[in-house]
Amino acid sequence: MQVTVKKQNLQGFERVLVVSDIHGHGHLLKKLLQEAAFGTKDALIIIGDIIEKGPDNLGTLRYVMELAQEPNVFPLMGNVDLWRLTLLEDDSPQNQAEVIDFSKTANRWWGSNLIGEMMKEMGLDLEKDGDRPGLFKEIRSHFGKELGFIRQLPTIMETEHFYFVHGGLPHEKIRELEEINPFSLLKNDDYLNKGLSFSKWQVVGHWPVALYQKDILQHGPMMEKNRKIIAVDGGCGVRGDGQLNLVITDWEGKQFSHLYAMEKPCIRALDAQEAFKKARNIPYNDPAVELVRKEEKWALVKHHGYEMRIPLHFLQGNEGEWRCYNMTDYRLAVQPGDVLQRIFEHDGIAYCKKNDVCGWYEGRYEMIKENEV
Repeated sequence: MQVTVKKQNLQGFERVLVVSDIHGHGHLLKKLLQEAAFGTKDALIIIGDIIEKGPDNLGTLRYVMELAQEPNVFPLMGNVDLWRLTLLEDDSPQNQAEVIDFSKTANRWWGSNLIGEMMKEMGLDLEKDGDRPGLFKEIRSHFGKELGFIRQLPTIMETEHFYFVHGGLPHEKIRELEEINPFSLLKNDDYLNKGLSFSKWQVVGHWPVALYQKDILQHGPMMEKNRKIIAVDGGCGVRGDGQLNLVITDWEGKQFSHLYAMEKPCIRALDAQEAFKKARNIPYNDPAVELVRKEEKWALVKHHGYEMRIPLHFLQGNEGEWRCYNMTDYRLAVQPGDVLQRIFEHDGIAYCKKNDVCGWYEGRYEMIKENEV
């Protein structure tokens, strides 16, 4: 595979909608497009990672393929998309065994995976038929249309005022980038901390914005105005409190807003609550904690010297090697009547999200029916 660049004029569109890292959650994308009233006068740009880590990877891929038949929809390649395509094109028994083994693990983590869904549609079982000789050749033959769609996805989309790429560009010499391995542009970890700046807006996905948060945990798009970089990955499919973000802008990048969707029930707060002045987020890429003590349902830990309480079941490991993944002690600012999304409840306290921000709500609440939101 080589880096491919699509140049596109967006001047005729009233709005530009951007989504990234759908990860098999096509139903959330449909919900966002309906909420945004997406139409033919808008451009929709999908910057990669269409599949994996979600409940309906094959259906999501086909939904994006259906959208892409319209001239105002522009899907791009993600590292997971290219990785899956590359693995399926290697027929060696060793590769097949390793991929099938990982697919079984993915099923346990996320409940589904692309290869398992493909095999099921072919009348095969991931557990029983994973060692079938020539399996990947059969999959390529049966799903040639779907895999061909992934294969032709561009790496970069350049417009008058934007670069769109899944991981991130190292510089703006686009012609030079056409000579490098596309994986380096699609999987560019911790991109905002690399100190880069651009003359056009660059919109990237891949690295969940929650991993940049050291205190208050929020999943909304992050905008570095001085450097002209926008990170939009809300952690959909990767985190239990993650979301799918839809950024809405204009062709010149003068105004920005966003919507998000996630699979959690809504509640209406009945009590007021003040926010913490200090808080800590423990992201999954920095999970090491020091255990101070265990309580019946909680653990008191230190994360880089900051002492905080976490639900006991979030504490993993053993003596001397304790870890906690994806947790904050932030207390949300809440007023009676506020609508929150309840992620889970622990020891009678609701862990919720309010306007992209995750935290605890200790007050009373009532459930809200989906059609009442």
